[in-house]
Amino acid sequence: MLGGIPGKDPAEVTNQGAKEETSLIEVADFLSESQIYNLSLFRLIKYCNVSQICHKLKGFVEKYQPSASVTNSKPVKSGVGTFLSSINKTEKKEEAVVPDNNENRPPSNSLQSLVELLSSLSMNHGEARMVLTKGPKLTAGRIRFLLLDPANQFQQIVREAHSVVVAGGTMRPIAEFRDQLFVSAGADPSRVTHFSCDHVVPGENMLPLVMSSGPSGARLDFSFQFRDKKETLDELGRVLINIVNIVPGGIVVFFPSYDYEKLVSKHLEASGVLARIEAKKKIFREPKTSSELDKVLGDFATAVRLSTGAVLLAVVGGKMSEGINFSDNLGRCVVMVGMPYPNLYSPELKEKMNFLNKTVGSVDGKQAGQVHYENLCMKAVNQSVGRAIRHKGDYAAILFVDHRYSRPNIISQLPGWISKHLRVVDKFGPTIPQIRKFFKEKE
Repeated sequence: MLGGIPGKDPAEVTNQGAKEETSLIEVADFLSESQIYNLSLFRLIKYCNVSQICHKLKGFVEKYQPSASVTNSKPVKSGVGTFLSSINKTEKKEEAVVPDNNENRPPSNSLQSLVELLSSLSMNHGEARMVLTKGPKLTAGRIRFLLLDPANQFQQIVREAHSVVVAGGTMRPIAEFRDQLFVSAGADPSRVTHFSCDHVVPGENMLPLVMSSGPSGARLDFSFQFRDKKETLDELGRVLINIVNIVPGGIVVFFPSYDYEKLVSKHLEASGVLARIEAKKKIFREPKTSSELDKVLGDFATAVRLSTGAVLLAVVGGKMSEGINFSDNLGRCVVMVGMPYPNLYSPELKEKMNFLNKTVGSVDGKQAGQVHYENLCMKAVNQSVGRAIRHKGDYAAILFVDHRYSRPNIISQLPGWISKHLRVVDKFGPTIPQIRKFFKEKE
């Protein structure tokens, strides 16, 4: 189904000239075509769990896989924990590590992923699809289980539980979550209540601003038809130069995608903007491979601690938009460039939108699929801006660089602790004194 040939190395080209493509099929068709419909999946899953074969295999692979070559006998600490600990203390680099290129290495616990896939296939999943991706090599192949109707899995809980509490820090926009998880699972709408508490950080410790125009007066519009234009990129460069000159410590700039971050970096380098920024703060870019993440984070933290600060170019939905805390001096300013709408041509997204359009219909005059598409964007925004301001005494500026953030329907989907302090600035000039005053008062 993925184009592999028995006995062939998965890294060998088996389908010459083929391009990577993704298709979706019904679960029943997948079971039939893969010839696993007559297997006892429950017995197989039980055996893997009882025997712990997945964990044993992972231990074996970790023990015998090639390791990074070290130029000094002292071990090198790694992991996000090391990065976080480096915030409070300086560690001398006594050895250099030359990491091997593991970008194309298969996961060390592939069997566990297979068991999880079989578990998904064996449950009463309701509406679901199998997502198959194949290319010229088998290593490019992927099999994913796409659950279209999460309410199906929630029905028993809603029916039998006296109370169900779902808690989170970035659950807005909340309406879709409520309607498609609880109400669709059979809950009486009158039973569903929503409580949102304020942020522990006082309002005077945050400065959320919407920048609608740049220093030259040009409108900041990073929608698809304008974001690649030279005028837009030049204006973004001028915005970043102004921000770097007045913001202390670390600045994290989020872009909608890796491709756009690459495009902006290339343009700013050619125009000399990156050199001007680096004269003030060192620039780091989010890596695509996980093996480089710890080094970039560590170097960024060191630059912030030992100099006038640093700039980190990151990607919404990437490795740094969730799970990493840019507290205190690491994140004195978060800049959201544009709005990170997902790829509308993604087969999975199109299938989900079509399913919602058929089953839910319209919501406030909009097709449910379109509402879901817009909510995915805002959930990603809310997740990213939450990387800064991590404790009661922390403070930071949050800058939304796109005129579309000034729309009332967009503002209403931001967290309450941001939206109630949000200021929309039509002209760029007044933003600089506001930002400078904000940080001056924190000295």
